[in-house]
Amino acid sequence: MSKPLVSVVVISYNHEAFIKQTLDSLLSQKTDFEYEVVVGEDKSTDDTLAICKSYGDKINLIFSEENVGMIPNFIRTLKAAKGKYIAVCEGDDYWIDPLKLQKQVDFLEANPNYTICWTDYSIVNDKGELTKTDFGYTKDIIDIDFNNLFTPYSTYTLTSMFRMEAFDLELYQTLKHYKDNSLYVLLLREGKGAFLNFVSSVYRVHEGGVYSLTSNYHKNYSSYLNIKEIMEAVPESRSKNMKRILNSLGNATAFGLLKQKQKGEVLTEDQLKFMTDYFKNGNLKTKLKYFKRRFLK
Repeated sequence: MSKPLVSVVVISYNHEAFIKQTLDSLLSQKTDFEYEVVVGEDKSTDDTLAICKSYGDKINLIFSEENVGMIPNFIRTLKAAKGKYIAVCEGDDYWIDPLKLQKQVDFLEANPNYTICWTDYSIVNDKGELTKTDFGYTKDIIDIDFNNLFTPYSTYTLTSMFRMEAFDLELYQTLKHYKDNSLYVLLLREGKGAFLNFVSSVYRVHEGGVYSLTSNYHKNYSSYLNIKEIMEAVPESRSKNMKRILNSLGNATAFGLLKQKQKGEVLTEDQLKFMTDYFKNGNLKTKLKYFKRRFLK
């Protein structure tokens, strides 16, 4: 194969029940350009690696004799990619539009001022039941920037495609509180984003999912740390919208902990410190809300 225009990056761990559907959907794309599928298999304890190896040279398989963790696995897989454009799909999700890559490449090739684009998707649960999303978009193309990013949260990684040259991998590797949001903010620093309003993919919610079944507290807290860190690293991102999101996540975390404490649950030292510091340093509205919930109930 000559140098591919697109690299599809897949990270996988203990996905034996799903990885075949994932890879088959990626390899079924219809394009007028060459693309590669690069799979980072992170020392699964099930048969994920064996299934991946069965695809032979249809995929570029990256693996090692020890588990490296989700983020290092993503980074090493990304570094192995050769494409001008990167598409991402985790090993338990899959694509349903065979023209997904073609449509996104056509858009990015025609619009060089855009660094990333996403599409709509559906959600499937353990019973195989599909749920459609409803973001309220009425246009075929919706611009995404720091003024509307995450409102609503329509930017899921399994639908994304971005320009590798616009991605600051060095800065990315210095971040401690990585989420997909980090990737988006770094790319939007270099250009515009777009939501292409067609359904291309399916996001799977299952018991083994790393994030989909995480508790609300951990989702809010990890997202708060992530947004706070990336806003500090990328000054251009400090829009009114992003500040509002950060405040909302901080409030959800702190007041969630307060509710747990009032119910008699024992908080860790880190949880107590976060809650105390947050209310101590919060704005007047947050402090008044805390006083009302803490002392007037």
